[in-house]
Amino acid sequence: MIFFIIWLALLTYAIFFAPGQGNSNDPVLSEVFVGNWAAIDPLVLTVFNSLGIFPLVFLTLLLRNDNKRWPAWPFSLVSFAAGAFALLPYFAFGNRPPERTIRTPKFLLRLLRSKTWLIFLIVITIANLITLQNGISLDSYMTTFNESHLVSVMTVDWFVLWGLSVYATYQFYPEARMKGLAFIPIAGPPLVLLINANRLDV
Repeated sequence: MIFFIIWLALLTYAIFFAPGQGNSNDPVLSEVFVGNWAAIDPLVLTVFNSLGIFPLVFLTLLLRNDNKRWPAWPFSLVSFAAGAFALLPYFAFGNRPPERTIRTPKFLLRLLRSKTWLIFLIVITIANLITLQNGISLDSYMTTFNESHLVSVMTVDWFVLWGLSVYATYQFYPEARMKGLAFIPIAGPPLVLLINANRLDV
């Protein structure tokens, strides 16, 4: 029920309460459409890019454990476009005790369980931070937050995805060592899986 409440709260915020201009008046969205990345605040750009990495982390976590009531792959795929808006219904209603064997094809399961894939996720997360070499200004970020509907919604979405990734790691791998590393945004869950690569999913 808690995930359904969070989903409703996120929808309500995005539709009624998120500050900033939307559609063609959104200062960040207009720059994204024309590909003018240099005009976007570095921290805003880093958060924006990380929303493309988070779904890869959830694809890994959910498809490695896709034996619940609802298949996880549709929610994982839609999360590339909708973020937590797509994942919260799965955690609310579909993520029930195992009812069958893993749905994920064996070739894909081998990839998602491989150390190479986990290292790839960690590397692209670190690479995304290179954008911050141009400097971090929380004041600039908050100004953009208040001016851009996209940034205000994606910021809240980012924090929900972070919390969901920690929850999923603890739920699916309660026996994993050093689970506290899952609190490291984005790279944490793959790092936990990498450290426990020889112990999990065997």
